[in-house]
Amino acid sequence: MTARTLALCTLAVVAIATFTSPVYAACSNATLKGNYGFLVSGTASGNPLAFSGQITADGNGALTGVNTVSNNGSVTAFQHFTGSYNLAASCTGTAAFTPQGGVARNFVLVSISAGKVQMVETDDGVAASGFAQAQGVDHCSRANVHGFYGMQQTGSVIGVGPLAFGGPVNLRADGTLAGTLTGTLNGTVLTNQRVSGAYKIAPTCQGAAVISLNGGQVAHFNIVVDNNANQVVVIDGDSGTVISGVLER
Repeated sequence: MTARTLALCTLAVVAIATFTSPVYAACSNATLKGNYGFLVSGTASGNPLAFSGQITADGNGALTGVNTVSNNGSVTAFQHFTGSYNLAASCTGTAAFTPQGGVARNFVLVSISAGKVQMVETDDGVAASGFAQAQGVDHCSRANVHGFYGMQQTGSVIGVGPLAFGGPVNLRADGTLAGTLTGTLNGTVLTNQRVSGAYKIAPTCQGAAVISLNGGQVAHFNIVVDNNANQVVVIDGDSGTVISGVLER
């Protein structure tokens, strides 16, 4: 065996070991503590589904929160829920939360850091996944949110078809917003779509926005600020749509 061949074999072994033997940080329920903005999207019984909001973990396995659910165009806004979670030392675990008067949602969790959790729903008939990102600040206002963000949103307009849009958006300090988006609606490409509107942020880091494309019909979004105001999670609260996404600095 030549030196070159031996070196390549050694690299291959190292690569295999790296991918098959990941090293986890030590986690526990205390790893998740505080407020998180979250977004989950996918399908339920084959229909488009998205839900987003703010969730609070107490560090001891209990959850509380509020979310907006858009299921095949039917929207339930500001729905409160309670639940529980269990995070093992491997940084994997489970969670379940139940909205008032509703049925529990169950998840597998993977904590990739102290500030972010990947989530996959494990209920029959549902294929959905998403994330929860730590809020990172004690309170929010336009003072720490305003600035330029890259926006991406995906979903469906019921009766029309799937959509995906992205582009820069400026959240101005006076509460107005402006930007330009490019994307597709049911396979038709739409370029340079002018975005205008307004937004508001509560000290709790929850808020709302109204957005219009090219001065046309207004869409109403519920929003949550997280990741030290570097990310804003959005979900369309209008019936007949299932649209969600994020704005990131």
